[in-house]
Amino acid sequence: MENPNTIGEILTQTKIIEENNWTNTQYLNSINMLLASNDLGKVEDEKLAEKLNQLHKKMEDINKLTEDLLSHLSSKYN
Repeated sequence: MENPNTIGEILTQTKIIEENNWTNTQYLNSINMLLASNDLGKVEDEKLAEKLNQLHKKMEDINKLTEDLLSHLSSKYN
């Protein structure tokens, strides 16, 4: 990419995505805590817990990909 303004804007927006990823992960953690009963942290709805677990794993993948993208952009264009 030749245009430094475009590169800078891509970096800026990717950093915003990273911030949103962090917020989404916090929300998922909060939901998981709400699912646990007061009875030694046992989850009462296994199907819902499994869906949230799958979502959490995908969020981890997204977080890693976003981190890799930021690293690539920073090293290549800074």
